[in-house]
Amino acid sequence: MPSKKRWVAVTSTSDLPVDTAPVKRAMAGVAPVRTVALPFRPLSNEEETVFARKLKGAEGVLLRPGYITASLLDLLPDLRVVAVHGAGVDQVDVAACTERGVLVTNTPGANANAVSELTLGLILSLARRIPQAASRVGAERVWGEARHTGVELQGKTLGLIGVGQIGSRLTKMALAMGMKVLAHDPGLKGEDIKARGARPARFETLLGRADFISLHAPLTPKTHHLIDRRAISKMKKGAFLINAARGPLVDEAALARALGSGKIGGAALDVLEGEPPDPKSAIFDAPNLILTPHMAGSTQECLEAIAGWAGEDIARVLSGKKPRYPVNSL
Repeated sequence: MPSKKRWVAVTSTSDLPVDTAPVKRAMAGVAPVRTVALPFRPLSNEEETVFARKLKGAEGVLLRPGYITASLLDLLPDLRVVAVHGAGVDQVDVAACTERGVLVTNTPGANANAVSELTLGLILSLARRIPQAASRVGAERVWGEARHTGVELQGKTLGLIGVGQIGSRLTKMALAMGMKVLAHDPGLKGEDIKARGARPARFETLLGRADFISLHAPLTPKTHHLIDRRAISKMKKGAFLINAARGPLVDEAALARALGSGKIGGAALDVLEGEPPDPKSAIFDAPNLILTPHMAGSTQECLEAIAGWAGEDIARVLSGKKPRYPVNSL
């Protein structure tokens, strides 16, 4: 019988909700589930103490908003598993979790359809200037197409940085629209990239040839500011950049300058360096920019799948079984 004190926390807010129904189904007979509204930003020491009280006794945390730091872990001695609501685990100090015997899991691929579909939507929006046209018609009640002449995707080259489950799906979509696809992924061999439908390319080669560049890489020390001033200088003049992965992959100040100078034809960002972002960031004043509020995974199907997978792994760990999607090992 599970301990009466055992429980599992789900971090969720109105802006970053979690579908708790599949979590509760997964945890039935294992532990009750409670929601804790953890902010999606680094916490001060005083704030960590406050939220540690709210998380006291939790043996599992399904983490959407919030950061799991070494100092917070020290205040949560009962914690056994952190299941990240998504694939990226940069919100979690994985090394600190390993040192303290806390398993970390994620949900690789659960958001692949949702993110690849939104990315394609952003590519189309940049190519055809859809947001600008719709906004002008709605605001000014004017007609006429001259200001909104765009380009077609057929015959253009899409460059993918990362060809995991999202990049692989996007490759199929782009090929179906008549695009050529170049891909760079240090974690894959050339033949593996070819098997996914794309042509392997060196990073610099891809930058110089792609009409559209879409980022699908994890955030690591090596990929931080992967797209910086130097990378942008190697891109084709007028090329488009799309980022629905992690905000810090892009140097926002360098991108803002490139958009202002016309070096880059446009950019679509679903993620920013800081989340919530700095309202004074130069990126907000940059031209030819589409910003969406980290909504790539926000579909009913995606939220249900992620919550279910994460909940099932928490239940497995608390039941003495191995998780299906471990990030670390103990």
